[in-house]
Amino acid sequence: MRVPGFRTLLVAWAASAVTSTYALRLAAEPTPAGAAVTPPRLLQAPAVEHPVGEAPREPVSVELELTVDASGRVSSARVTRSGGADFDEKALSAARGFEFEPARRGDEPVAVTIGYRYVFPAVAVQEASPEPPASAPSAAPPPPSASAASVPETPAPRPELETFEATAEVEAPPRETTKRSIPEAELTKIPGTRGDALRAIEVLPGVARTGVGDGTPIVRGAGSDESQTYLDGIPVPFLYHFGGVTSFFNSRLLSRVDLYPGNFSSRFGRVTGGVIDVRARDPKSDGFHGNFDLNFIDASAEVEAPIGKDTSFALAGRRSVIDLVYSSLVPKDTFSVVTAPVYYDYQGIFSHRFGAHHRLRVLAYGSHDALKLVFNDPNEQDPGLTGSVQGALGFHRLQAELHSDFAPGLSQDVTVAVGRIDSLQRFGALDQIFGGEEVHARGEWNFELTQSLHAIAGVDLYSMFLDGEYRGPVPTQYEGNPRDGDPLAAQRVVSVKRSNIDIVRPGAYAELGYRPVKSLLLLPGVRADYYSEFKAWSLDPRLTARLELGESTVLKAGAGRYSQPPQFWMSIPEVGNPNLEPYYAWQYSAGFEQRVGKVLKFGAEGFYKSLRNVVDGSADGSSPQFVNGGSGRIYGGELSAEFRPDDRTFGYLAYTLSRSERSDHGGPYRLFDYDQTHILSVVLSRRLGKGWELGARFRLVSGNPYTPVTGSVFDARTGIYVPTYGAVNSQRNALFQELDVRVEKGFKIGAFTLAIYLDLQNAYNAKNPQGYTYNYDYSKREQANGLPLFPNLGLRGEW
Repeated sequence: MRVPGFRTLLVAWAASAVTSTYALRLAAEPTPAGAAVTPPRLLQAPAVEHPVGEAPREPVSVELELTVDASGRVSSARVTRSGGADFDEKALSAARGFEFEPARRGDEPVAVTIGYRYVFPAVAVQEASPEPPASAPSAAPPPPSASAASVPETPAPRPELETFEATAEVEAPPRETTKRSIPEAELTKIPGTRGDALRAIEVLPGVARTGVGDGTPIVRGAGSDESQTYLDGIPVPFLYHFGGVTSFFNSRLLSRVDLYPGNFSSRFGRVTGGVIDVRARDPKSDGFHGNFDLNFIDASAEVEAPIGKDTSFALAGRRSVIDLVYSSLVPKDTFSVVTAPVYYDYQGIFSHRFGAHHRLRVLAYGSHDALKLVFNDPNEQDPGLTGSVQGALGFHRLQAELHSDFAPGLSQDVTVAVGRIDSLQRFGALDQIFGGEEVHARGEWNFELTQSLHAIAGVDLYSMFLDGEYRGPVPTQYEGNPRDGDPLAAQRVVSVKRSNIDIVRPGAYAELGYRPVKSLLLLPGVRADYYSEFKAWSLDPRLTARLELGESTVLKAGAGRYSQPPQFWMSIPEVGNPNLEPYYAWQYSAGFEQRVGKVLKFGAEGFYKSLRNVVDGSADGSSPQFVNGGSGRIYGGELSAEFRPDDRTFGYLAYTLSRSERSDHGGPYRLFDYDQTHILSVVLSRRLGKGWELGARFRLVSGNPYTPVTGSVFDARTGIYVPTYGAVNSQRNALFQELDVRVEKGFKIGAFTLAIYLDLQNAYNAKNPQGYTYNYDYSKREQANGLPLFPNLGLRGEW
């Protein structure tokens, strides 16, 4: 929900990427008791063709045993189950060209032996000659489609091998123009993020800096309520506690975080901005593991263990410790602290395999924030700010996911999530209280039709069933409207109480992956959505193309339409307009990706977005409060580089040059509230040896635009001064700059690892302006700065 001053609860949801699993056995040396091994991850592989003269009518599989050395290269490969001499030779030749991110025991790369099933798809009769390439629509070998999820029986270990049970994921072929990811091993190592995997996306191109208290990141010039975060394909209502302190999910239970800044797959819908796709991992099955983390901000703990051969579980929880010192930080002449800010979150994961073809995973997770203050005296600038300021926001979910492989080339994913969400915001006599049940569901089917054609079809549902009440200022346009922040005493107040606010949004999507030639992948797709609260439909066609120029270069382009409904509360007649229509964006992008060996990866991309039917506040403030009268345009370019010279060092560079503009009611274009012309992020981190790690992040970002206050007018009715404004967003705050440094020292005590770390934010205490505060008649102003130097000292233990 987005009412001025209140948190956005807009949610959507979409599908997940198809993954395959393969078995892992630790090679070269025995596994120490309790030592955790991270499986290798496939990075790059050559395409492969069917053997000459072979056109199988059924898929042919070849099971291999591969030894992946500590550098990530395949040092040996052998066939453990033949698919025929010619197919064996082709599979072995391709496998020897695989490149992996090496497996690790703790932080050290180790050699491993894995079982890998390579599947040659069936060839349709009419396509038997000439033989098309056998690769799936990707530069990598076909992810072992349906049969790949069936981990082949591990061959008897050689004398120098000790069996180690684990699973690893092979990513599905890319289906978006741009997908930006941070490897699992680096997610919690980015300086300035306090080890938070979801805050690590701040270093990626296209991600703007959000202000204090904001929620979802600003992605490619879109509003925070125009991008969506998903956990295993299910939308979550907010990403961070208190709008930015830390994320809602334990980072050590995540396998990856992917950012799609634009032109994403038809599996994602109901947003016009970007997508943050968060993936939880299965609990470890090789023994009991646990960790704890205690720092100046919060304390957390996590445990995981197997229950028999096919079942494992994980439990985690976190609570803030800010409340222990918060009362000493609040100005005593302004507030009395009743309840200091407190947040908590929890996660439970249960995973079970039913044979080789079915996997059930159940997640229970939730998050809660609460704060209460009392004004000692009325605010001289706004006498409406009296009494208490109170807020609480939380959600709780139970989510079940079933993956099934029915046959080679046919798989299914079904997910259902149910839960409750509650929101309370109170400012003196003004309040907003909403709560109710949520139901989300998805079914997705993947079909490998031929070696050059595959398809995805799916349906999804997002729904909320709410009751609520609102007493506060009549909602107005909140973006590009300085009047939204006028004193409460000068605004008209409305009261609304509603039950049975039902939001039901079913959707359906389909997408093809077609290779007319081996090097070209075409991905046409379409998505349809219905929005019950507005009785409206949308239909969004999309197209992505990827052209591989050798093994190291990819050209890419995308175009498509992306629709989004107005926020659900805008359908309530007293505060909105039930006749509003969905608004939409036509998105276009093109660029390239280039690898230079295993050390460097870089790329560039240009983008343009045209926004239509944007929701504006009514021109004169009369009813209906909102109309589809606005438009917008967003354009720019992004540069990115990833640097990994060895297994101890990683670095990122990201630069975005962009402009985001809006037009209200057909008027001239103006800057968007969060337009940031230049966004530069640089990260470098290295393991120095003997348990020491050192890293730094530097950010340089254009300041946000703002609307200048030019004077004030005395309102005799209320006895306060009301500001007058200049042109909307015609001035800009000074450049934002910040250096963050992370230092860690680890100690190994048998199977136990203890680490002391310091995450120093804003290391040289830059004074970054966030806006201005004014005196009672707006004749004087004072700069409000962002976060000062903050040393977060922490202690972490793992076993």
